[in-house]
Amino acid sequence: MTYPSSWSVRGICVTAPKPADLELFVRFIDERLAKDGINTLVLLTRYRYMFETHPECRGNDPLSKEDVAAIKAACERHGIELIPKMNLFGHQSGKAKTFQSLDGLLRGFPQFDETPDADEVEYCRSLCPSDPECGRIVFDLVGEMADAFGAKTFHIGCDEVFEIAKCPRCRDKSTAGLLASWVGALHDFLAEKGIRTMMWGDRLIDGTATGYGRWEASQNGTDAAIDCLPKDILICDWHYEDMEAYKSVEVFGEAGYDALICPWRYRANALKFVEYAKAHDMGNIKGVMETTWCDPAALIKQLLDIPDDAGYSGENHKLVADTYRALFM
Repeated sequence: MTYPSSWSVRGICVTAPKPADLELFVRFIDERLAKDGINTLVLLTRYRYMFETHPECRGNDPLSKEDVAAIKAACERHGIELIPKMNLFGHQSGKAKTFQSLDGLLRGFPQFDETPDADEVEYCRSLCPSDPECGRIVFDLVGEMADAFGAKTFHIGCDEVFEIAKCPRCRDKSTAGLLASWVGALHDFLAEKGIRTMMWGDRLIDGTATGYGRWEASQNGTDAAIDCLPKDILICDWHYEDMEAYKSVEVFGEAGYDALICPWRYRANALKFVEYAKAHDMGNIKGVMETTWCDPAALIKQLLDIPDDAGYSGENHKLVADTYRALFM
């Protein structure tokens, strides 16, 4: 697929591999991403790193500093920017308030839960953005991961935040104000280290005005934060369904943010989204980053034509691979 010359980013967002799959992942970078001209790899790491500052926040199957160094070296061989990604608002854990369900930050510090009295929430739990101690711990974790990756850009997540303005510290504050102050603090912390902030754009989109549903746009008022954030944040504008118009393209252009177009698994929808963006680009779109949301080993085997004998469930890795071929090969 051809892109405008101003679209410099050819990217993919992939879940961090399990340590046992590290060799396969490095092979993926060497034999597939480099060949296809991919120059940006966002590694969906969440809390799956062997943190030394707060080891109690380590997720399952964490990568070591040496594992990250191996991935980084492979990227550097081919001029690929490696960007760590953490979920730093929503997506903190599953629905249930049990130790088995809690992950990362909330496993180590359950007091930072935005819904401390809820045994179960609708989707995923969120952190409390108003607790200064929560901010201190998060900055420790972000700083450590950024240093390990040698990050020039850091993806802070912040998508699909439904549990917001609910705890005693937050309930009297506006959802837009909470999002703006939290993202602004993360941005400033990273900027002091010379690192650019990247984030998902869905909470900054007015769902009613654009026609997007509650997953791809805000219906709880956070969209007003779009006028309050630093303009050097790189927005990842993700949409996965078939739409007549992808109006967020104009929303972020008019608001003055650089943006990446981020499709997912369905080839036809991905191509339609990209073509719409090409036709409505206001000069702010920097390129395309495909999201994957599937087992990385399954996806890699699809793209490297390695026989699949692991019995991976579902079809997403096959659909994502097909879309990747349409976008980049």
